[in-house]
Amino acid sequence: MEDFAKLLEESYKKRKSIEAGSLHQAKIIRETKDFYFIETLGEKINGVVSREEFAEEENALKPGDELDVYFLEESSGDYLFTHCLQGSDITASRLELSIMHDLPILGQVVINQQMGYDVKLGEFVAFCPNSQFEPKWKGEDLVGKRFRFVVTNMERKKIQVSQRKIADKEKQARVDILKSEWKVGSFVTVSVQSIQRSGLQVQVEGLSAFIPGSEASFKPNADLEKEFKLGQSLKAKIIELDWSSNRIILSAKDFLADPWALKLPFREGDILEGTIEKIKNFGLFVRLNDEFQGLVPNRELGLPPNSNPSNEFSPGRKVKVFVLEINPLKRQIALSIGRAKDTEARMEYQKYISDESEIQSTSSFGLLLQKSLAAGKSPK
Repeated sequence: MEDFAKLLEESYKKRKSIEAGSLHQAKIIRETKDFYFIETLGEKINGVVSREEFAEEENALKPGDELDVYFLEESSGDYLFTHCLQGSDITASRLELSIMHDLPILGQVVINQQMGYDVKLGEFVAFCPNSQFEPKWKGEDLVGKRFRFVVTNMERKKIQVSQRKIADKEKQARVDILKSEWKVGSFVTVSVQSIQRSGLQVQVEGLSAFIPGSEASFKPNADLEKEFKLGQSLKAKIIELDWSSNRIILSAKDFLADPWALKLPFREGDILEGTIEKIKNFGLFVRLNDEFQGLVPNRELGLPPNSNPSNEFSPGRKVKVFVLEINPLKRQIALSIGRAKDTEARMEYQKYISDESEIQSTSSFGLLLQKSLAAGKSPK
């Protein structure tokens, strides 16, 4: 009798925890042509889910996989579950379950109304306001597309649904998982959603993240629109992660060739031609090539004291610069315009002195010989 009472009590607890619409985690035990046989992880209740619900899934499910299911009803001793209601399984009573338990229902957008869309749910027609679609669908033509919805209202026989509510719920579920998996330094794969002057807006696991321009390229002031394209897939590293503000900052530099790690195309003492990029109150930034830029401090501009650099220089202008110092650790290059002018002047003077010396060392006979050769005659 005690064993029977114990079994009866356990059966009662199971039935109470598995009321219609209740959400459960389950594992697939085996499969047939039409059904997946499952067992709920908590209550150890066996049931079935129609395979038709997963016909559009990219990856086929197999025994051992886990999934979320909603209990529908007991029929002839079988416990019927659903992952997402569709087709003839959608009934008026199950629409009510969707309101109470956010049970997902597969629907197809059929008509574009002024304030939203009509949606076909099996034999029923519902309405989804524009505001109840995810923001990413704004401006898109959704007619013909299929989404998972939840019913939000059924007053006066009018069914109203939301796609955004179920998307937000799924997003939060993903966040809860990622909170335990991601940390600063984790590597992720992202997709470029928009390209801005300040950086790249990307999507990662359905979440929005940002790659600043300084972390998207080693090139100073890189033209990101030329280097990247919308929809491009990138590898990146998390460098800042704040779940309280949903702030995710990434860097793509770990997967790019670092020009500072290679042999530099110039060295200290070289005179180079560069392009002025920015004029600051402390000096000029000069772009040397696509990968490197340097700073010309005010004292190295070659101007008289108290001169205004903006009166003498402008962005885009070409200038000759002398490489004063290269600091690989700080990734800094110190340049000098004044030193470049002085060095070139000295070089020209030395060439002039050298030419004069050569002329003076030539004998009168040698001069006469040069003139004769030029005239095509031999000296007498």
